Amino acid sequence: MSTPQDWGAEQVRERWPVPPSDADKYSRGVVGVVAGSDAYPGAAALVVSGAIRAGAGMVRYVGPARAQDLVLSHRPECVVHDPGDAAESLPRAQAWVVGPGVADHPIQDAAIGAVMASGLPMVVDAGALEEVARSRASGSRDAPSDRVLLTPHAEELMRTLEALRHDATILDIAADRAGHARLLAETARATVLLKGARTLIASPGGHVLELPSAPPWLATAGSGDVLAGIAGALLAAGLTAADAGACAAWAHARAAESANRGGPVAALDVAQALPHVIAALLGSPSRPSSE
Repeated sequence: MSTPQDWGAEQVRERWPVPPSDADKYSRGVVGVVAGSDAYPGAAALVVSGAIRAGAGMVRYVGPARAQDLVLSHRPECVVHDPGDAAESLPRAQAWVVGPGVADHPIQDAAIGAVMASGLPMVVDAGALEEVARSRASGSRDAPSDRVLLTPHAEELMRTLEALRHDATILDIAADRAGHARLLAETARATVLLKGARTLIASPGGHVLELPSAPPWLATAGSGDVLAGIAGALLAAGLTAADAGACAAWAHARAAESANRGGPVAALDVAQALPHVIAALLGSPSRPSSE
């Protein structure tokens, strides 16, 4: 097994997608999002905000009416779709984010199933982790391992491993975070982003990346939804799952610092700081958004 490889600004700068002069919204990457629910509509708005602020050319949201309304109130440029329609005919996208805030919505679950069957790149979080991991572990792998990014925190990693019949406690995972992330990556044949103070990216085959420490203020509700949206935008732009996850985690942490250095931040603050962070990374400083 390899020693975790550090990942920083230089690696992110080399990989971050910059649109050429002749770009259009489709060439920059269309992100589909199946997230949120009547119980947790905010997750939908946060994923969409993360994707748009990270540079997606277009975002399509699939979910219930309450979440659609919240998404449009925050990001009117987003295109919304009924989950029943999406399950029958998946909207055009280059990558998908599925699972954040999804709760007991059979039609929305059917839309997630359609994404899984499409073979398109996808970021998988929260409510979709166990289903996608079980499906891939059983041999249903329409998308290759380097185009699927699972994004659990430690408790979700524990539950997902349990669903795959690998017993591990939170203490076990804390004692060997890289080893358990590798285990999920190998079993599900997918890339794994294990969230934490130092995010890890594990790929099948044992390769692991380790991100710099994130501000502890980033441990706040909804921040993982923003992270999923950033990663989705990068997958849609053509990055591999490992590069998309590592670049997203780096930008996510730096946006938290930019939003309120040394102090508390809310998830939406992180999304709003992303354009400034990306511009500074690429050498074109801009003023932070005041929206």
